[in-house]
Amino acid sequence: MTKLTIIIPFLNEGNEVENTVVSVRETAVTNPAILLINDCSDDGYDYESVAFRHNCIYIKNEKRRGSAPSRDIGVAACETPFFLFLDGHMRLYEQGWDEMLVRLITENPNALLCGQTKAMIRDDEGNVRTIEDGKTPYGAFIDMESGGALKAKWNYSDTAPNDELAEIPCVFGGAYACSKTYWKYLLGMEGLLCYGLEEQLISIKVWLEGGRCLLVKNFITGHLYRNRFPYEAPNIEMMYNQLFLLELFFPYSIKNNFFAAYKSVNSKVFDNACEILKSNFKDIKALKNSLNAIFEHKIDWFLAMNEKIKAFN
Repeated sequence: MTKLTIIIPFLNEGNEVENTVVSVRETAVTNPAILLINDCSDDGYDYESVAFRHNCIYIKNEKRRGSAPSRDIGVAACETPFFLFLDGHMRLYEQGWDEMLVRLITENPNALLCGQTKAMIRDDEGNVRTIEDGKTPYGAFIDMESGGALKAKWNYSDTAPNDELAEIPCVFGGAYACSKTYWKYLLGMEGLLCYGLEEQLISIKVWLEGGRCLLVKNFITGHLYRNRFPYEAPNIEMMYNQLFLLELFFPYSIKNNFFAAYKSVNSKVFDNACEILKSNFKDIKALKNSLNAIFEHKIDWFLAMNEKIKAFN
């Protein structure tokens, strides 16, 4: 019986969902379960038939929830001990990557494992090709400049050149794996709205809890980057997620600098997001207390490690 479920949340991806599923089926050797989470797509594409053709479990959200809640929906529905998130527009290359991931998660139960990303684009003729720019990304770090919107940025420094795995501050690229038990222990994406900051949130949780975010160098994933997000961005929900992350983890001095920068860029969106934050403050405080009870490290420890990686880029 397979130990791995591939969880693919998506919105209006068209035939790219099937392309991703086919890539999984052609390269996996353990016949992993595949769980498609349709976040209330409205493009008229028959995604359910894709699930049927390729023996996938299919869930359609009755209303649009966003990619963060959809990931937690997928984990809740997962019936295997381990899972891998993929976006709905990805490719896999190495035969047996699934067997390798199961081994590595078993050996590193308190870890989040990230694939190494090849960026892809669709050319004017509609063909998908890999961007050859000579750069190899090794996960990401989080931009902590007050104007940086807490963005994850590619890390081009290999911190462990002689090892199969390398520690990274933040997973990035849409492909990351974990044990279901550890994800639930960390409370997953709880508190995020719609879209944005998912990888930053879960990466910080892992490091503060005492786990590790690890890049798997032999797990290569192609990621088709698009000209626009399927979810409207920037918007109030994405701004809220930035404020939520700051409220959950960071001291007043850092929060104050970010809040001032956000307000100067778009005061209306900022003010609306702040109202939602205030209305959710009781729940955020309860979540913060729950997480602090399991955390082994303070945020300053994570920031020092994050800054060390940033310095190499």
